[in-house]
Amino acid sequence: MIFRRGGLASLLLVGFGATAAGQIPFTLLATQPGQSAETLQNGGGITLVAPNGGSQTLQIVATYTGTGQATFASQPTVFGPTAFTAKLTGSLPIMLSQGGSVTMTITFTPTSSAQSQAQIDLPYVETVTATSTGGSATTGSTTTNNGTIAIALIGEAPSFTLSYILQANQNVVPLQPGGTIPLPATLVGATSQAALNITNTGSGPGTVTGINIGSGAFTLQEIPLLPSNVAAGQTIQVLVLYTPTAVGPNSGQITITFSSGPSFTVNLSGTGVAPSFTYQLLTTTPATTITPPGPISFPSVNVGQTSSVSIRVLNSGSASGTISSISLAPQVFQLANPVQLPQMLAPNGSLTLNLNFTPTQPGAVNGTLIVNTDTFTLTGTGLGSQLVYSYSANGVSITLGSTSPSVIFSPVQVTQSQQLMFDVKNSGTLPATISNIGVTPANGPYSLSGVPSLPVTLAPNADFQLGITFTPTTVGYSNGTLMLDNTSIALVGSGTQPPPLPSYTITGPSGSATPMTQPTVGLNLSNPYPVAVSGTLAIGISGSLPADQAVQFATGGTTASFVIPANQTAAVFGSQGTQLGIQTGTVADTITLTPAFNTQAGNIPLTPNTPTTLQFAVPSSPPKLIAIQLSALSTTGFTIQVTGFSTTRSLTSAAVQLTPAKGYSLPASQFTIDLSQISTVWFASTASNASGGEFTVSIPFTFQGLTTTQSVLNAITGATVTISNSLGASTSLQTPVP
Repeated sequence: MIFRRGGLASLLLVGFGATAAGQIPFTLLATQPGQSAETLQNGGGITLVAPNGGSQTLQIVATYTGTGQATFASQPTVFGPTAFTAKLTGSLPIMLSQGGSVTMTITFTPTSSAQSQAQIDLPYVETVTATSTGGSATTGSTTTNNGTIAIALIGEAPSFTLSYILQANQNVVPLQPGGTIPLPATLVGATSQAALNITNTGSGPGTVTGINIGSGAFTLQEIPLLPSNVAAGQTIQVLVLYTPTAVGPNSGQITITFSSGPSFTVNLSGTGVAPSFTYQLLTTTPATTITPPGPISFPSVNVGQTSSVSIRVLNSGSASGTISSISLAPQVFQLANPVQLPQMLAPNGSLTLNLNFTPTQPGAVNGTLIVNTDTFTLTGTGLGSQLVYSYSANGVSITLGSTSPSVIFSPVQVTQSQQLMFDVKNSGTLPATISNIGVTPANGPYSLSGVPSLPVTLAPNADFQLGITFTPTTVGYSNGTLMLDNTSIALVGSGTQPPPLPSYTITGPSGSATPMTQPTVGLNLSNPYPVAVSGTLAIGISGSLPADQAVQFATGGTTASFVIPANQTAAVFGSQGTQLGIQTGTVADTITLTPAFNTQAGNIPLTPNTPTTLQFAVPSSPPKLIAIQLSALSTTGFTIQVTGFSTTRSLTSAAVQLTPAKGYSLPASQFTIDLSQISTVWFASTASNASGGEFTVSIPFTFQGLTTTQSVLNAITGATVTISNSLGASTSLQTPVP
C-alpha cells in the first residue's frame, strides 16, 4: 500500500525476506534535488522520479541518537531491480557516537518507463556500556544490539507520446516524433484546425519546457504556461491552426522540448485552395472574356425602353465557390430574371446573368455590377433631353451627379447669409420643360431668387440661373431640398457660432433695498444685436435665514422671460414692457438677478461664461409695524393685535402704553412683554417660512377690581405699542379704545 505525502511515498515491501523494521536509535533525514528535506521513519518509503536514460539521486542522513556507539561495517543492500543503487559516504567501518551521522546516497537510473520498487537495508551494530555502584565497588556491563535501517523505494519515469485529432472527423491518430499532421485542403483566408496531444504514458511526472512553431501559414493556440508539469496519464493539448494566404501547398514544423530527454518534432502539411471566377460577355459572337472593372456596355436606347446583355460567370478555380451576392446600381440597371442566392459553383460550373438597361433620363449613364467582390462598370446611353445641374462656389463650377445630388454651402456664421448661383442646362437632344421650382422646408434657412417665369422651356444646350441663399439660424448642419419638378437636390449648409452678445447692464436696486417694496428692474444691451434674442431673468436668494417666498417678479415666480428684438437693445418683459417689478420681501437676505440669453430662432446659447448679475440686499433692521387693532372687547378687558415684520426673523419684547380716560387712574399704564420665546418658536416652525419675516402678536389685557358701575372701556382711551428685536425698537402705533 502506498501513502503519498507531498510527493513522497511510504512503502511496506513484502517478499524480499527482510526483517520487519522496528525502532532504531537514529533519525533519518531525506533530501532530493529541488525538494525540501523530509524526516523518514525506519521502514518508511520515498519516491524518486527520473526519465528513461536519466537518473535521480537521494541522500539520507542517519544521525545516531543512542548513548553508546553505532558501527556500520558494510555497504547497504538493495533488494529489487538494478535501477537502484546505494552507497555510504566514507570508509568502512564507520563508527558513530551520540550525535554523529552517516550519509547514504541512493541513485535511481531507470531503463524503462514502468514503475520500479525496491528496499534498501543498512545493518549496524550498537554497543552500550552500563555501570552500577554497589558498596565501594563499581561494576560495568556491555550490551550489543544488531539492527537494520530499512528504506522502501519507488522509482517512476515519465514517457511522452504524441497523437492528433483533425477537426473534420475527431478521430485520435497516433503520431511518431518526426511524423506529419496532414491538415485538409483549406480555402485561402479560411482556417482549419487540428488538436495536438502530448501525453505522459509513463509512471511518473514529466515537464514540457517548450512548444514552438516556425512562421508561415501554421500557428498555435491554447499553449499552456511553460514549463508545464504533466502527471502520469495526463495530456497537454494545443490547437494547430492552418490559414493559407495563397493557393498551393504549405508546410511547417513544431518543436517540443522536455526538461530531460530528446526533443520531438512534428511536421505539418496543408494545401490552400480557392475558387476563381471568370466572366464572358455572351451577347458578342464569339463570346468575349471580360475582367473587372470592364466596362460592360449596353446598346443605346430611348428613355423608358430597355436594352440587354448576357454574362456567363465561370468557376475556373480549384475549389467550389459561392456566389453570395449580386448587386446592380443605379436602378436603371436590373437583372432580367431573379437569381436564387447563394449559388454554389463547382470547378468548371457556370451561371448566366441577363442584365437590362432601362434609362429614365437621356444621356450617358454609368453604373456598377458587383458579383461578390468583383466590380464591373456598366455604361449605357439614354436617348432624349437631359437636364444638367451645377453651381458656383468660391469661383469653381461644380456639376451635380445623377445620384444623390447636393449643393454644399461653406460654413456661415449665424446672423449672416451666403448666396450660391445655381445653373440648369439642357445637355440632351430634345427641349426640356420645367413647371415647378421651390425649396423645402417652407420658412427654412434656404430661399430662392431670380426664379424664371414658369413653366420654362430649355432648348438643347440652353440654360438659366437662379440664386440660392443660406441664412442659418442654428449651429451645425441645416438640410433643405431644392425641387425642380420631380428632381430633388439636397441643400447642405452649416451654421457657426453667432457673434458674442454685446455687454449688458441690469438696472434696478443697488446696494440695499427697502423690505416689502416693489422696485423695478430692466436689462439693456450696450449695442444692438443683429437677430432677436430671447432669455430669462432668474432670482437667486442667499443668506443665513430661510428665503422669503414672497420674493418674486410682478409676473409671478422667480423666473421672468424677455425678448430683445433684432437690432434693438432693451429687453421686453411681455406685457410689463421694459421695466419689471420685483417684490423685495421681509427677510434680511441677498437677492441676485442672473440672466440667460439665446437666439430666438434656433435657441443658440449666448450667455457669457461669467454673466453679469445685479445683486442687492434687504438689510437687517428693527421691526416694522403695519397695523394695530383691539379685539375681544369686554367690560373687563381686551386684546391688542399688532401686525408687522422683522427682517431678522426674531423679536425680543413688546412695550404697551395705556392712556387713562380723564378722571380715571390706573395702577400701571406701561407694560413690557418678553417675546423672545414665542418669537423663537414661531420663526423656527416650517409654517413661518411662508410668511417670511411677518408676524402678528396678540396681547390680552384683563382688569380686576372694577365696580359694577365701572368699565375698562370707560377707563382707557387708547393704547400705544412698540416692538423690538436685537437691532432696536419699531416706531410706535396707537389705537383708540372705542
